[in-house]
Amino acid sequence: MKLTTKISAAAVGLLLLFSQIFSIWNLRETQQMRLGSVMSSELTRLNISARNFSEEISHNWSYLKDEKGERFWGRSCFQNHYSANAVLYYDGEELSNISGLEFDLDYLKKHADDLSELQKYLDDAVWYGSLSAMIGETEGRKLLILSAPISDTKFELLQYRDITKLYEENRKLFLRGGMMALILAVILLLALSLVVQHILRPFRHLSSASAKIAGGDYSVRVEERGRDELTEVAKSFNEMARQVQGQVQSLAETNEKQRRLLGALAHELKTPMTGIQGYAELLQRVELSKERQQEALSYIEQECKRLSRLSAKLLQLEELAGESEEEISAEKKTLEVKKLFAETEKLLHRWLAEKEICLETEVAEGAETVEGDADLLVSLLTNLADNALKASSSGSVVRLVATKEGLFVSDEGKGIPKEELAKITEPFYMVDKSRSRQAGGAGLGLALCDQIARLHGWSLRIESEPGRRTKAEVCF
Repeated sequence: MKLTTKISAAAVGLLLLFSQIFSIWNLRETQQMRLGSVMSSELTRLNISARNFSEEISHNWSYLKDEKGERFWGRSCFQNHYSANAVLYYDGEELSNISGLEFDLDYLKKHADDLSELQKYLDDAVWYGSLSAMIGETEGRKLLILSAPISDTKFELLQYRDITKLYEENRKLFLRGGMMALILAVILLLALSLVVQHILRPFRHLSSASAKIAGGDYSVRVEERGRDELTEVAKSFNEMARQVQGQVQSLAETNEKQRRLLGALAHELKTPMTGIQGYAELLQRVELSKERQQEALSYIEQECKRLSRLSAKLLQLEELAGESEEEISAEKKTLEVKKLFAETEKLLHRWLAEKEICLETEVAEGAETVEGDADLLVSLLTNLADNALKASSSGSVVRLVATKEGLFVSDEGKGIPKEELAKITEPFYMVDKSRSRQAGGAGLGLALCDQIARLHGWSLRIESEPGRRTKAEVCF
Protein backbone atom coordinates (compact mmCIF):
# COMPACT_ATOMS: atom_id res chain seq x y z
CA MET A 1 0.00 0.00 0.00
CA LYS A 2 1.34 3.41 -0.95
CA LEU A 3 2.11 6.01 1.70
CA THR A 4 -0.52 8.34 0.25
CA THR A 5 -3.21 5.68 0.63
CA LYS A 6 -2.04 4.79 4.15
CA ILE A 7 -2.14 8.40 5.36
CA SER A 8 -5.51 9.07 3.72
CA ALA A 9 -7.05 5.84 5.01
CA ALA A 10 -5.73 6.46 8.53
CA ALA A 11 -7.04 10.04 8.58
CA VAL A 12 -10.44 9.06 7.19
CA GLY A 13 -10.66 6.06 9.49
CA LEU A 14 -9.95 8.16 12.58
CA LEU A 15 -12.36 10.84 11.43
CA LEU A 16 -15.05 8.24 10.76
CA LEU A 17 -14.44 6.62 14.14
CA PHE A 18 -14.67 9.86 16.10
CA SER A 19 -17.63 11.10 14.05
CA GLN A 20 -19.52 7.85 14.73
CA ILE A 21 -18.68 8.04 18.44
CA PHE A 22 -20.01 11.60 18.49
CA SER A 23 -23.04 10.59 16.40
CA ILE A 24 -23.90 7.71 18.76
CA TRP A 25 -23.50 9.98 21.77
CA ASN A 26 -25.61 12.69 20.13
CA LEU A 27 -28.34 10.21 19.13
CA ARG A 28 -28.38 8.77 22.64
CA GLU A 29 -28.73 12.25 24.14
CA THR A 30 -31.47 13.07 21.64
CA GLN A 31 -33.29 9.84 22.43
CA GLN A 32 -33.01 10.49 26.17
CA MET A 33 -34.32 14.01 25.66
CA ARG A 34 -37.27 12.81 23.58
CA LEU A 35 -37.92 9.95 26.00
CA GLY A 36 -37.78 12.42 28.89
CA SER A 37 -40.25 14.67 27.09
CA VAL A 38 -42.62 11.73 26.54
CA MET A 39 -42.23 10.61 30.13
CA SER A 40 -42.84 14.14 31.41
CA SER A 41 -46.02 14.30 29.34
CA GLU A 42 -47.14 10.87 30.56
CA LEU A 43 -46.36 11.76 34.17
CA THR A 44 -48.37 14.94 33.88
CA ARG A 45 -51.26 13.00 32.43
CA LEU A 46 -50.96 10.31 35.12
CA ASN A 47 -50.74 12.96 37.82
CA ILE A 48 -53.87 14.67 36.53
CA SER A 49 -55.72 11.35 36.23
CA ALA A 50 -54.74 10.30 39.74
CA ARG A 51 -55.74 13.69 41.16
CA ASN A 52 -59.13 13.61 39.36
CA PHE A 53 -59.70 10.05 40.50
CA SER A 54 -58.83 11.04 44.07
CA GLU A 55 -61.23 14.00 43.96
CA GLU A 56 -64.01 11.79 42.65
CA ILE A 57 -63.42 9.38 45.52
CA SER A 58 -63.33 12.14 48.14
CA HIS A 59 -66.67 13.54 46.86
CA ASN A 60 -68.37 10.15 46.96
CA TRP A 61 -66.52 8.50 49.83
CA SER A 62 -69.51 8.80 52.19
CA TYR A 63 -71.65 6.75 49.80
CA LEU A 64 -69.13 3.92 49.58
CA LYS A 65 -70.13 1.53 52.37
CA ASP A 66 -67.83 -1.42 51.73
CA GLU A 67 -65.15 -2.89 49.49
CA LYS A 68 -67.67 -4.11 47.00
CA GLY A 69 -69.05 -0.60 46.60
CA GLU A 70 -65.53 0.81 46.21
CA ARG A 71 -64.75 -1.71 43.49
CA PHE A 72 -67.99 -1.03 41.66
CA TRP A 73 -67.65 2.72 41.84
CA GLY A 74 -63.97 2.64 40.90
CA ARG A 75 -64.59 0.39 37.87
CA SER A 76 -67.47 2.58 36.70
CA CYS A 77 -65.57 5.83 37.10
CA PHE A 78 -62.50 4.41 35.35
CA GLN A 79 -64.42 3.06 32.34
CA ASN A 80 -66.28 6.35 31.88
CA HIS A 81 -63.29 8.70 32.10
CA TYR A 82 -60.06 6.89 31.00
CA SER A 83 -58.62 5.87 27.63
CA ALA A 84 -57.77 2.44 26.38
CA ASN A 85 -54.09 2.59 27.41
CA ALA A 86 -54.72 2.47 31.16
CA VAL A 87 -55.42 -0.19 33.80
CA LEU A 88 -57.04 0.20 37.25
CA TYR A 89 -55.93 -1.95 40.19
CA TYR A 90 -57.55 -2.39 43.58
CA ASP A 91 -55.39 -3.69 46.38
CA GLY A 92 -52.90 -5.08 43.85
CA GLU A 93 -55.63 -6.89 41.86
CA GLU A 94 -56.59 -5.88 38.37
CA LEU A 95 -59.98 -4.20 38.54
CA SER A 96 -60.51 -2.83 35.04
CA ASN A 97 -58.42 -3.28 31.91
CA ILE A 98 -59.61 -1.89 28.62
CA SER A 99 -56.16 -1.90 26.96
CA GLY A 100 -56.22 -5.43 25.62
CA LEU A 101 -52.78 -6.11 27.23
CA GLU A 102 -51.98 -7.99 30.39
CA PHE A 103 -49.65 -6.36 32.96
CA ASP A 104 -48.07 -7.79 36.10
CA LEU A 105 -48.06 -4.95 38.63
CA ASP A 106 -45.95 -6.85 41.16
CA TYR A 107 -43.29 -7.57 38.55
CA LEU A 108 -43.30 -3.91 37.51
CA LYS A 109 -42.74 -2.75 41.08
CA LYS A 110 -39.99 -5.30 41.71
CA HIS A 111 -38.12 -4.68 38.45
CA ALA A 112 -38.83 -1.04 37.84
CA ASP A 113 -36.14 0.63 35.69
CA ASP A 114 -33.87 3.30 37.11
CA LEU A 115 -34.81 6.23 34.91
CA SER A 116 -33.04 8.81 37.05
CA GLU A 117 -31.13 10.00 33.94
CA LEU A 118 -34.43 11.24 32.54
CA GLN A 119 -35.19 13.42 35.55
CA LYS A 120 -33.18 16.31 34.11
CA TYR A 121 -35.71 16.45 31.29
CA LEU A 122 -38.76 16.39 33.61
CA ASP A 123 -40.69 19.40 34.78
CA ASP A 124 -39.99 20.07 38.47
CA ALA A 125 -43.74 20.43 39.09
CA VAL A 126 -44.42 16.90 37.87
CA TRP A 127 -45.21 14.48 40.70
CA TYR A 128 -43.28 11.26 40.65
CA GLY A 129 -42.70 10.56 44.33
CA SER A 130 -44.07 6.95 44.45
CA LEU A 131 -43.87 6.30 40.75
CA SER A 132 -42.95 2.91 39.28
CA ALA A 133 -41.71 3.05 35.68
CA MET A 134 -40.41 0.58 33.11
CA ILE A 135 -39.65 0.45 29.41
CA GLY A 136 -40.92 -2.93 28.27
CA GLU A 137 -41.25 -4.76 25.00
CA THR A 138 -44.16 -6.89 23.78
CA GLU A 139 -45.01 -8.18 20.34
CA GLY A 140 -42.18 -6.11 18.83
CA ARG A 141 -43.42 -2.90 20.43
CA LYS A 142 -41.65 -0.68 22.97
CA LEU A 143 -43.88 0.51 25.81
CA LEU A 144 -43.32 3.16 28.48
CA ILE A 145 -45.23 1.78 31.52
CA LEU A 146 -46.00 4.02 34.50
CA SER A 147 -47.95 3.22 37.67
CA ALA A 148 -48.84 5.34 40.68
CA PRO A 149 -51.11 4.67 43.74
CA ILE A 150 -54.10 6.90 44.47
CA SER A 151 -53.35 8.49 47.82
CA ASP A 152 -55.41 7.35 50.83
CA THR A 153 -57.06 4.56 48.81
CA LYS A 154 -56.38 1.00 47.68
CA PHE A 155 -56.64 2.02 44.05
CA GLU A 156 -53.62 2.21 41.73
CA LEU A 157 -53.45 3.50 38.16
CA LEU A 158 -51.24 2.04 35.44
CA GLN A 159 -50.89 3.65 32.07
CA TYR A 160 -48.59 3.04 29.16
CA ARG A 161 -47.56 4.66 25.92
CA ASP A 162 -46.28 3.04 22.77
CA ILE A 163 -42.79 4.52 22.11
CA THR A 164 -41.83 2.12 19.32
CA LYS A 165 -41.85 4.94 16.80
CA LEU A 166 -39.37 6.89 18.89
CA TYR A 167 -36.85 4.02 18.82
CA GLU A 168 -37.46 3.34 15.13
CA GLU A 169 -36.87 6.97 14.27
CA ASN A 170 -33.69 6.93 16.31
CA ARG A 171 -32.51 3.79 14.51
CA LYS A 172 -33.34 5.35 11.13
CA LEU A 173 -31.37 8.45 12.11
CA PHE A 174 -28.40 6.28 13.08
CA LEU A 175 -28.51 4.32 9.80
CA ARG A 176 -28.95 7.51 7.80
CA GLY A 177 -26.09 9.14 9.66
CA GLY A 178 -23.90 6.09 9.13
CA MET A 179 -24.69 6.05 5.42
CA MET A 180 -23.93 9.75 5.10
CA ALA A 181 -20.72 9.28 7.10
CA LEU A 182 -19.67 6.45 4.77
CA ILE A 183 -20.37 8.55 1.66
CA LEU A 184 -18.50 11.51 3.15
CA ALA A 185 -15.64 9.19 4.11
CA VAL A 186 -15.27 8.01 0.51
CA ILE A 187 -15.33 11.60 -0.76
CA LEU A 188 -12.91 12.66 1.95
CA LEU A 189 -10.63 9.72 1.15
CA LEU A 190 -10.41 10.79 -2.48
CA ALA A 191 -9.86 14.43 -1.55
CA LEU A 192 -7.24 13.56 1.06
CA SER A 193 -5.45 11.27 -1.40
CA LEU A 194 -5.12 14.16 -3.85
CA VAL A 195 -3.99 16.59 -1.13
CA VAL A 196 -1.49 14.16 0.43
CA GLN A 197 -0.25 13.20 -3.03
CA HIS A 198 0.42 16.88 -3.72
CA ILE A 199 2.13 17.33 -0.34
CA LEU A 200 4.31 14.24 -0.85
CA ARG A 201 5.31 15.19 -4.39
CA PRO A 202 8.74 16.45 -3.20
CA PHE A 203 9.40 13.05 -1.63
CA ARG A 204 8.67 11.38 -4.97
CA HIS A 205 11.16 13.75 -6.58
CA LEU A 206 13.66 12.81 -3.87
CA SER A 207 13.04 9.13 -4.53
CA SER A 208 13.49 9.60 -8.27
CA ALA A 209 16.66 11.64 -7.74
CA SER A 210 18.02 9.01 -5.33
CA ALA A 211 17.40 6.28 -7.90
CA LYS A 212 19.25 8.29 -10.57
CA ILE A 213 22.17 8.92 -8.22
CA ALA A 214 22.24 5.20 -7.38
CA GLY A 215 22.38 4.60 -11.13
CA GLY A 216 25.47 6.79 -11.47
CA ASP A 217 24.03 10.18 -12.44
CA TYR A 218 25.52 12.35 -9.69
CA SER A 219 24.50 15.65 -11.30
CA VAL A 220 20.82 15.22 -10.33
CA ARG A 221 19.36 17.87 -7.99
CA VAL A 222 15.86 18.40 -6.60
CA GLU A 223 13.94 21.65 -6.64
CA GLU A 224 14.19 23.83 -3.54
CA ARG A 225 10.95 25.78 -3.25
CA GLY A 226 9.22 27.17 -0.18
CA ARG A 227 10.22 27.55 3.45
CA ASP A 228 8.81 24.39 5.04
CA GLU A 229 10.53 21.28 6.33
CA LEU A 230 10.41 19.63 2.91
CA THR A 231 12.54 22.46 1.52
CA GLU A 232 15.07 21.84 4.30
CA VAL A 233 15.12 18.15 3.34
CA ALA A 234 15.61 19.11 -0.32
CA LYS A 235 18.52 21.43 0.60
CA SER A 236 20.13 18.69 2.69
CA PHE A 237 19.66 16.19 -0.14
CA ASN A 238 21.21 18.54 -2.69
CA GLU A 239 24.15 19.21 -0.39
CA MET A 240 24.57 15.45 0.09
CA ALA A 241 24.42 14.95 -3.69
CA ARG A 242 27.08 17.64 -4.19
CA GLN A 243 29.32 16.02 -1.59
CA VAL A 244 28.80 12.58 -3.14
CA GLN A 245 29.53 13.96 -6.61
CA GLY A 246 32.69 15.63 -5.32
CA GLN A 247 33.82 12.47 -3.56
CA VAL A 248 33.12 10.32 -6.61
CA GLN A 249 35.01 12.73 -8.86
CA SER A 250 37.87 12.82 -6.37
CA LEU A 251 37.95 9.02 -6.21
CA ALA A 252 37.82 8.83 -10.00
CA GLU A 253 40.71 11.29 -10.29
CA THR A 254 42.67 9.43 -7.61
CA ASN A 255 42.00 6.12 -9.36
CA GLU A 256 43.13 7.59 -12.67
CA LYS A 257 46.28 8.99 -11.05
CA GLN A 258 47.02 5.62 -9.45
CA ARG A 259 46.45 3.89 -12.76
CA ARG A 260 48.87 6.24 -14.49
CA LEU A 261 51.29 5.92 -11.56
CA LEU A 262 51.30 2.13 -11.79
CA GLY A 263 51.69 2.29 -15.55
CA ALA A 264 54.57 4.73 -15.30
CA LEU A 265 56.16 2.69 -12.51
CA ALA A 266 55.97 -0.47 -14.58
CA HIS A 267 57.56 1.38 -17.51
CA GLU A 268 60.28 2.85 -15.30
CA LEU A 269 61.11 -0.55 -13.86
CA LYS A 270 61.10 -2.34 -17.19
CA THR A 271 64.02 -0.48 -18.77
CA PRO A 272 66.62 -0.86 -15.98
CA MET A 273 65.52 -4.42 -15.20
CA THR A 274 65.90 -5.37 -18.86
CA GLY A 275 69.40 -3.88 -18.90
CA ILE A 276 70.38 -5.51 -15.61
CA GLN A 277 69.07 -8.88 -16.79
CA GLY A 278 70.91 -8.55 -20.11
CA TYR A 279 74.24 -7.66 -18.54
CA ALA A 280 73.83 -10.36 -15.90
CA GLU A 281 73.22 -13.02 -18.57
CA LEU A 282 76.15 -11.64 -20.56
CA LEU A 283 78.47 -11.91 -17.55
CA GLN A 284 77.34 -15.48 -16.91
CA ARG A 285 77.56 -16.84 -20.45
CA VAL A 286 80.29 -14.87 -22.23
CA GLU A 287 83.98 -14.47 -21.38
CA LEU A 288 84.47 -10.71 -21.34
CA SER A 289 87.53 -8.57 -20.93
CA LYS A 290 88.04 -6.84 -17.61
CA GLU A 291 87.05 -3.52 -19.13
CA ARG A 292 83.79 -4.95 -20.49
CA GLN A 293 83.12 -6.70 -17.21
CA GLN A 294 83.75 -3.47 -15.31
CA GLU A 295 81.49 -1.63 -17.71
CA ALA A 296 78.68 -4.18 -17.22
CA LEU A 297 79.03 -4.18 -13.44
CA SER A 298 79.10 -0.39 -13.41
CA TYR A 299 75.86 -0.29 -15.40
CA ILE A 300 74.24 -2.81 -13.08
CA GLU A 301 75.39 -0.81 -10.04
CA GLN A 302 74.16 2.45 -11.56
CA GLU A 303 70.75 1.04 -12.40
CA CYS A 304 70.40 -0.62 -8.98
CA LYS A 305 71.14 2.72 -7.31
CA ARG A 306 68.55 4.38 -9.51
CA LEU A 307 66.00 1.73 -8.56
CA SER A 308 66.91 2.27 -4.90
CA ARG A 309 66.36 6.01 -5.24
CA LEU A 310 63.12 5.33 -7.07
CA SER A 311 61.81 3.07 -4.29
CA ALA A 312 62.88 5.58 -1.61
CA LYS A 313 61.03 8.41 -3.31
CA LEU A 314 57.97 6.23 -3.86
CA LEU A 315 57.93 5.37 -0.16
CA GLN A 316 58.29 9.03 0.76
CA LEU A 317 55.50 9.98 -1.64
CA GLU A 318 53.28 7.24 -0.17
CA GLU A 319 54.00 8.40 3.37
CA LEU A 320 53.19 12.01 2.49
CA ALA A 321 49.94 10.93 0.82
CA GLY A 322 48.83 9.49 4.16
CA GLU A 323 49.66 12.66 6.08
CA SER A 324 47.18 15.47 6.70
CA GLU A 325 47.72 19.21 6.99
CA GLU A 326 46.69 18.99 10.67
CA GLU A 327 49.37 16.36 11.38
CA ILE A 328 52.04 18.46 9.66
CA SER A 329 50.88 21.52 11.61
CA ALA A 330 51.62 19.63 14.83
CA GLU A 331 55.25 19.17 13.64
CA LYS A 332 55.74 22.76 12.48
CA LYS A 333 58.49 24.82 14.09
CA THR A 334 60.00 28.24 13.50
CA LEU A 335 62.99 27.58 11.20
CA GLU A 336 65.80 29.85 10.04
CA VAL A 337 65.77 30.09 6.25
CA LYS A 338 69.57 30.52 6.05
CA LYS A 339 70.07 27.18 7.79
CA LEU A 340 67.62 25.50 5.37
CA PHE A 341 69.55 26.96 2.42
CA ALA A 342 72.89 25.90 3.96
CA GLU A 343 71.63 22.32 4.48
CA THR A 344 70.43 22.21 0.88
CA GLU A 345 73.79 23.46 -0.42
CA LYS A 346 75.59 20.88 1.69
CA LEU A 347 73.50 18.03 0.23
CA LEU A 348 74.10 19.28 -3.34
CA HIS A 349 77.78 20.21 -2.89
CA ARG A 350 79.10 17.23 -4.84
CA TRP A 351 76.94 17.83 -7.90
CA LEU A 352 77.56 21.57 -7.78
CA ALA A 353 81.29 20.92 -7.86
CA GLU A 354 81.05 18.31 -10.63
CA LYS A 355 79.04 20.59 -12.95
CA GLU A 356 80.87 23.76 -11.84
CA ILE A 357 77.56 25.47 -11.05
CA CYS A 358 77.30 28.33 -8.57
CA LEU A 359 74.51 28.25 -5.97
CA GLU A 360 73.50 31.73 -4.81
CA THR A 361 71.21 32.30 -1.82
CA GLU A 362 69.32 35.43 -0.81
CA VAL A 363 67.08 36.07 2.21
CA ALA A 364 64.97 39.25 2.03
CA GLU A 365 64.24 41.39 5.06
CA GLY A 366 61.29 39.99 7.04
CA ALA A 367 61.76 36.51 5.56
CA GLU A 368 64.44 35.27 7.94
CA THR A 369 62.21 32.55 9.42
CA VAL A 370 59.51 30.23 8.21
CA GLU A 371 56.99 27.92 9.96
CA GLY A 372 57.27 24.32 8.83
CA ASP A 373 58.73 20.84 9.17
CA ALA A 374 62.52 21.03 8.76
CA ASP A 375 63.03 17.62 7.10
CA LEU A 376 60.23 18.15 4.60
CA LEU A 377 61.35 21.68 3.69
CA VAL A 378 64.95 20.53 3.15
CA SER A 379 63.60 17.73 0.91
CA LEU A 380 61.50 20.27 -1.01
CA LEU A 381 64.42 22.68 -1.57
CA THR A 382 66.81 19.84 -2.43
CA ASN A 383 64.49 18.39 -5.07
CA LEU A 384 63.80 21.79 -6.63
CA ALA A 385 67.51 22.68 -6.66
CA ASP A 386 68.43 19.20 -7.99
CA ASN A 387 66.03 19.67 -10.92
CA ALA A 388 67.60 23.08 -11.56
CA LEU A 389 71.07 21.53 -11.56
CA LYS A 390 70.05 18.82 -14.04
CA ALA A 391 68.64 21.45 -16.40
CA SER A 392 71.64 23.82 -16.11
CA SER A 393 74.87 23.82 -18.05
CA SER A 394 78.35 24.23 -16.59
CA GLY A 395 79.22 27.70 -15.39
CA SER A 396 75.59 28.78 -14.86
CA VAL A 397 73.93 29.96 -11.65
CA VAL A 398 71.14 28.45 -9.54
CA ARG A 399 69.48 30.82 -7.06
CA LEU A 400 67.65 30.15 -3.80
CA VAL A 401 65.61 33.19 -2.72
CA ALA A 402 63.35 33.74 0.31
CA THR A 403 60.84 36.62 0.51
CA LYS A 404 57.71 37.33 2.51
CA GLU A 405 55.70 35.83 -0.38
CA GLY A 406 57.52 32.49 -0.49
CA LEU A 407 60.59 30.48 -1.48
CA PHE A 408 61.97 30.62 -5.03
CA VAL A 409 64.41 28.40 -6.94
CA SER A 410 65.53 29.61 -10.36
CA ASP A 411 68.02 28.42 -12.97
CA GLU A 412 69.44 29.45 -16.35
CA GLY A 413 68.71 26.15 -18.05
CA LYS A 414 66.82 25.00 -21.12
CA GLY A 415 63.35 25.83 -19.79
CA ILE A 416 60.11 23.88 -20.15
CA PRO A 417 57.57 24.15 -22.98
CA LYS A 418 54.29 25.78 -21.93
CA GLU A 419 52.24 22.72 -22.85
CA GLU A 420 54.28 20.62 -20.42
CA LEU A 421 53.97 22.87 -17.34
CA ALA A 422 50.57 21.50 -16.21
CA LYS A 423 51.89 17.93 -16.13
CA ILE A 424 55.33 18.20 -14.55
CA THR A 425 54.06 17.65 -10.96
CA GLU A 426 52.55 14.29 -11.90
CA PRO A 427 54.52 11.24 -10.66
CA PHE A 428 56.98 9.80 -13.26
CA TYR A 429 56.32 12.61 -15.72
CA MET A 430 59.53 13.80 -17.38
CA VAL A 431 59.83 16.46 -20.06
CA ASP A 432 63.03 14.99 -21.52
CA LYS A 433 62.92 11.32 -20.61
CA SER A 434 66.31 10.33 -22.04
CA ARG A 435 68.14 13.22 -20.34
CA SER A 436 66.35 12.59 -17.06
CA ARG A 437 67.28 8.91 -17.02
CA GLN A 438 70.89 9.71 -17.84
CA ALA A 439 70.89 12.09 -14.86
CA GLY A 440 69.38 9.39 -12.62
CA GLY A 441 65.91 10.95 -12.44
CA ALA A 442 62.58 9.15 -12.13
CA GLY A 443 60.08 12.00 -12.42
CA LEU A 444 59.09 11.97 -8.74
CA GLY A 445 60.87 15.06 -7.41
CA LEU A 446 58.30 17.68 -8.36
CA ALA A 447 55.46 15.37 -7.26
CA LEU A 448 57.09 15.24 -3.81
CA CYS A 449 57.58 19.02 -3.79
CA ASP A 450 53.94 19.64 -4.70
CA GLN A 451 52.76 17.28 -1.95
CA ILE A 452 55.02 18.89 0.68
CA ALA A 453 53.86 22.39 -0.29
CA ARG A 454 50.18 21.39 -0.04
CA LEU A 455 50.69 19.76 3.37
CA HIS A 456 52.08 23.11 4.60
CA GLY A 457 49.09 24.96 3.17
CA TRP A 458 51.22 26.45 0.39
CA SER A 459 51.17 26.08 -3.40
CA LEU A 460 53.85 25.15 -5.93
CA ARG A 461 53.97 27.10 -9.18
CA ILE A 462 56.42 26.68 -12.05
CA GLU A 463 57.25 29.48 -14.51
CA SER A 464 59.53 28.88 -17.47
CA GLU A 465 60.85 30.52 -20.61
CA PRO A 466 62.06 27.84 -23.06
CA GLY A 467 65.77 28.25 -23.81
CA ARG A 468 66.32 30.84 -21.04
CA ARG A 469 65.25 29.99 -17.51
CA THR A 470 62.88 28.13 -15.13
CA LYS A 471 61.57 29.44 -11.82
CA ALA A 472 59.89 27.31 -9.14
CA GLU A 473 57.80 29.30 -6.67
CA VAL A 474 56.59 27.94 -3.32
CA CYS A 475 53.94 30.56 -2.46
CA PHE A 476 52.89 31.00 1.18
